[in-house]
Amino acid sequence: MITSIRSVSEILVLSVLVAAAAARTPDSESPAVEQELFRLTNQDRAQEGLAALQWNEWLAQAARKHAQEMANRRQLSHQFSGEPTLRDRLASSGVRFNASGENVAFGPSTEEINNDWMHSAGHRANILDRQYNAVGIAIVRSGNEFYAVSDFAHAVPELSSGDVEHAVAAAINQARAQRNLPALPRREDPQFRRYACEMAKKNRVSATGILGRPSVSASMAFTDADPANFVSHFRNVANIATARAFGVGACFATNSSYPEGMNWVVVAFY
Repeated sequence: MITSIRSVSEILVLSVLVAAAAARTPDSESPAVEQELFRLTNQDRAQEGLAALQWNEWLAQAARKHAQEMANRRQLSHQFSGEPTLRDRLASSGVRFNASGENVAFGPSTEEINNDWMHSAGHRANILDRQYNAVGIAIVRSGNEFYAVSDFAHAVPELSSGDVEHAVAAAINQARAQRNLPALPRREDPQFRRYACEMAKKNRVSATGILGRPSVSASMAFTDADPANFVSHFRNVANIATARAFGVGACFATNSSYPEGMNWVVVAFY
């Protein structure tokens, strides 16, 4: 049995960006202002040869709630008293992700905010982080200042349990193809999905329970939010080469360890 657990990494960076003399700003916050900061963010990434971030409305909704809270309080923070953590705020928005980060600031214009972020090591690191593929940006005006929040994430596909099982099956046969081995047949067993959901409920990665299923000779279990990583779990598994067939069960679930949700996967080898 081989188990693997991936945890969400959070990069939280905070610095107070003191605004220069008050400058002319629009009468109220506007999606156009948020899109301008979004454009500047991707411009910065393009200059470093990085892929553009995709706008994510779930992230933007989470950012707007926090930006409004900062504007109401007229101060910067990644978490006010009584407010959920960044990870929990993003998870409650509905976005699926396995890495996240946040920049906050206030300033008289989007240009000055972006310039200050790019001259701050931590904020610059978030903007130019290769692992992020999505961002949501919110700007709320208070007086002559803009309160800005950029919530970054590595967003992952929203798949059904059946879709995840198909992706795992494809990863198993991809790992076999890399060893010049033919594809293995997949055997269906509804108990495997139920077992994967039980792992999530117990918050414990272990596949020993399916060894008692008929003809199962070996088993493994792992968690991974991103299907793009599935094949990596099988590259060094000896049973990939010796098995005659396999079965898969998957369950997407949230728990105390993964408030944003996680794919729990169990594999049986015959």
